[in-house]
Amino acid sequence: MLIEEKYFTQDKNYLLKSVQAFSKEILLDQWLQQILTSYNLQHNPMGLEDDFIIELKKKIHFAKDILEDNYDIIAAIYRHDHSDNQLEIMWDGRSHMEAYDSDWKSMYAKWIGRLSLIKEIQRPIIKYAVSEGGVNHTFLVQSIRRSILSHFGLRIKSQKIYRIHTAA
Repeated sequence: MLIEEKYFTQDKNYLLKSVQAFSKEILLDQWLQQILTSYNLQHNPMGLEDDFIIELKKKIHFAKDILEDNYDIIAAIYRHDHSDNQLEIMWDGRSHMEAYDSDWKSMYAKWIGRLSLIKEIQRPIIKYAVSEGGVNHTFLVQSIRRSILSHFGLRIKSQKIYRIHTAA
């Protein structure tokens, strides 16, 4: 029996959810490549291929495990922030699925570009990859999740997303 995750009351855009689920594997690989790019940008700007970089490139795929749940969180955040797009009319001839796919992938690329620069997200992914999954999986997943939610100004209580209201 499949349990449907609903992170907010109006999380009912099933077409968008299916687009996000269908794209998950490809987008997880994209996130891992972005982590490599961001790490090199910050810590190896000359692009030197030392032993660590070679090892990281070989093992980065191991980190996909700790990104799967966090991908679901990012997907839910997108649905939460774009919940008003369910009934829009497509004037450009695209189907809703095509429009959702294009819009989701575009925003996802922007978000992971920013998220991959955050050390509290980047480091656990690299640590997990280099250790080939030999470290505390749950702790690292939760650490990444906290950083993602903090970045977007959100909290999750009882599996529901809430925006944190901050004084400006």
